[in-house]
Amino acid sequence: MRHWLFHPLLFYPLVAILAGLVIAVSLKPQSWPREPAPVAGVVKDGALVLERAAFNAPAVGAEQEMMVTRDYWGRPLTLRIAQKPGQPPPTPAEQGVRILLTPERAALLEDKPVTVEVSYLPLAVNAAAGLAVSVQGIGPAEWIGQDTPPQPGTARFVLPAQLDVNAIGLRALSELPDQAYGLEITRVRVIPGAPPAGPPPPAAAPPAN
Repeated sequence: MRHWLFHPLLFYPLVAILAGLVIAVSLKPQSWPREPAPVAGVVKDGALVLERAAFNAPAVGAEQEMMVTRDYWGRPLTLRIAQKPGQPPPTPAEQGVRILLTPERAALLEDKPVTVEVSYLPLAVNAAAGLAVSVQGIGPAEWIGQDTPPQPGTARFVLPAQLDVNAIGLRALSELPDQAYGLEITRVRVIPGAPPAGPPPPAAAPPAN
């Protein structure tokens, strides 16, 4: 006797539903781009820490490439940025890749000098030679850059005060014109006020999937 599950009125709709689920999973909707949105990060020991969830939906300017690495469920892990081929150094009008901040978090940085510590991993291929950072608001972006050696590290940037702060800007740097060169950002730590003494802390370990 034929099982009731194989009745045409049940079997074919179930097959269609399963096929749709397979197609949906293969398209990896968890990896689709998100509309740029402000994030809160975490305030720890007086510093604003941006990692993982804070990398969910940055904004990106025309001069750079950007990709958020995610786990299977779509949760953000790291932020990969790359300078497009043939780009000059960043200008005050350039925004770069921006981690947008909620008003409450932006208020912590308002009209204060800021120290930004960026933990990064070099890309296995086409690693950028440097990184520039800016605190962005109502005025022109003031980019501060430095070299990034080709091993995991943390770069420290001391940035001037900005008004109406709304984002932290990141910009990969390379003088080579042939390809995009970039970095993988694992954590951004923003410290308002006078810069701390001593070297930057060790780089954060890459997130586990």
